[in-house]
Amino acid sequence: MDEVLTEAEEHPKTLHVLLHGLWLGQDLAQGPERLLALSSRPALATGTDPIVLFRTAGALRRLGRYDEGLSAIDRAIDCLPPGDISVHADLVRERSLLCAARDLHQHRSPTRTSSGAPS
Repeated sequence: MDEVLTEAEEHPKTLHVLLHGLWLGQDLAQGPERLLALSSRPALATGTDPIVLFRTAGALRRLGRYDEGLSAIDRAIDCLPPGDISVHADLVRERSLLCAARDLHQHRSPTRTSSGAPS
């Protein structure tokens, strides 16, 4: 990947392909961190590309940075052109995943006693 990044420089289509690969590679070492680094390159870091924001939100979810992920996915939804319902559904699913992961994390966070009850 590093070789391709060097060759690609700021070619948006190539960077999008790499971003997609990192998004698909759920078990890649440092995958979420690499995805965030890639999404911050000038060609992708416009803050207005709903696909980049969608992939960023997924990486932030995987890192447990739920509020930042929700902010990114909400921006992605706002940036969608009117009538783009297929991508909208993907964004809404990611938003639901972020909310569920955040809620699960918050539910498990309270310190529990040996009986399992919150202290």
